[in-house]
Formats: sequence, structure tokens, C-alpha cells
Amino acid sequence: MKKMLVFTDLDGSLIDHDTYDFEAARPALDQLRSHAIPVIICSSKTRAEIEVYRSRMGLNTPFITENGGAILIPHHTLDLTGTDFVQKGPYDVVELGVPYADLCTIWEDIRQGEGFRMKGFSEMTVEEIATHSGLPLEEARLAAKREYSEPFMFSDTPDQLERLAGLLKERGLRTTRGGRFYHLIGQNDKGRAVRILSRIYSETYTDRTIRTVGLGDSDNDIPMLRHVDVPIVIRKKTGEWQHIQELDPVYSGKAGPEGWAEEILALL
Repeated sequence: MKKMLVFTDLDGSLIDHDTYDFEAARPALDQLRSHAIPVIICSSKTRAEIEVYRSRMGLNTPFITENGGAILIPHHTLDLTGTDFVQKGPYDVVELGVPYADLCTIWEDIRQGEGFRMKGFSEMTVEEIATHSGLPLEEARLAAKREYSEPFMFSDTPDQLERLAGLLKERGLRTTRGGRFYHLIGQNDKGRAVRILSRIYSETYTDRTIRTVGLGDSDNDIPMLRHVDVPIVIRKKTGEWQHIQELDPVYSGKAGPEGWAEEILALL
């Protein structure tokens, strides 16, 4: 027997890029729930932000935060024998990212020393985060609760961005691009987190063959899409799709949650 897992990005995929609404995807979410198929959010968003969407969507499944910075698994739901984790609140947490305080220290050193035209969340007020993200003020406060990544705006040249990437690499860090912001992270990514969580599911459901589906729309989703059995690229509102080399994914015909729902229902 097979057990399906659905790994999904949020912004521009399961939720609308501009309105953050997911009503168009609700029928597909209901179908997945009726089939007992876990929907595993895999996002650049923080734990606090994802918890809001899990509540709104009626999800009680594990989830992946901040571009693979951590895997959060509700207590007593999966077999974690042989897996390193810490307990935080109601979760067993597999930590893969660099602590936020360490990221901010390196960020400040490079920003002051090199003069790049860039600004991170750690330098923004909640009001600025709300303005640049389009989030309501209360949700912007949740977005500011970083644990493993520093989103930032970069207004310098492509050459300077490449130079920044080189400096960060020397410190063991790197950047990835989401729907709105660049993100400073460690060596974690969505793909590594998906591999680990898929393995944990396999070791928990030893009588099942795990089949994984991934849905995303941006550059930072590529590692996730490379490590699932069925990769699905969600169309952007611009009408384009994220290009992925050496991969033959499914491309949704519609954008955002409408495309998400269409592909999930077709798969079911």
C-alpha cells in the first residue's frame, strides 16, 4: 500500500500572492483530509505565521519553517527513533538552520563593512515589514519572529548580489530568493527538510510505500521539487512559471491557489 504526502509552499502557491487568501484551494484541502493525506506546509514563513495558516486550514500535520530551517512535528505523531530533535512547546523540532542571532551578527558585519544597498527584517519596524510584504500589521509581527533566516530587500546591482553571495559563502551562509524577498540562511533548504521528513514517515509507516508530491512557484521551492516523486510548478500571476533545469515537472494551468487545487484534484 502507498501513503501520499503533499509538501506545499504557501505564498503564490497554496495562498494568493497578493491577498494571502486560500479559499480557491479549500475544496482540494477537504479532499486531501477525507483521504487522510497529510498536507505539509514547507515555507519561508516563520513558525508563528504558519501556525495561523494551519489553524485556518484545519491542519494538524508536521510543517517546515524558514526555507528548511526546522521541521516541527506535533508530539507523539511520528517515530523519531534515531533522529536528533529538541522539544519546543507542542512540537518535536528537528533543527537544521543557523540560529537567528548568529545570522544577524554576520549580516550586520557585512552590511556595515561593505556598504551594500540592502535592508533586512532585523533593521525594519513592524510597520515597514507590513508595507513591503503587504501583510496586515498583526501578521507582520508574526513574520518578524525569525528563528533561522533573515529576509531582506536588495536594491544593488546583480554584480553586487554575486559579491554578497561570495562573502556569505565564506561565512558558511547563502541566499535564496522567495516571492518577495531574498533570504539569508545557513546550509539548510526545503529539499533537505523534505528528505528528512519523508524518511521519518517511511520509518513510521513501515507497511507503506511513501509517495511524495510537491507544489511551489519560486526559486526557493526548487530544492523541494527536486526531492519529491511528483513535482508541480504553480503558475505565477504574471503568467510565467519558475524554470527548473533537468526536471520534468507538472505545470499548473492556473495561478496560485486555483492552480494548486486544480492539480491536486487531478492527482486524486
